[in-house]
Amino acid sequence: MADLEFSSREQEGMYRLLVMLNSSLQFIMKRLEEIAGNKLLDPRYLKDMATLTQEVQTTLDETVKRKGVK
Repeated sequence: MADLEFSSREQEGMYRLLVMLNSSLQFIMKRLEEIAGNKLLDPRYLKDMATLTQEVQTTLDETVKRKGVK
């Protein structure tokens, strides 16, 4: 993937979007924990969804660190 260059205004907007997405992923993780506690879905499915959510969050965090978005 090509390196993208952002103006300071674009970088600020990107940071805001990443914060919102990170919050959404944290919300998803909490809801998956609640669902698991209520045994509404198959535990293996919930574990897979939690793992995928965590992978997305980790990838975003690593990308932000690598790109130096502040």
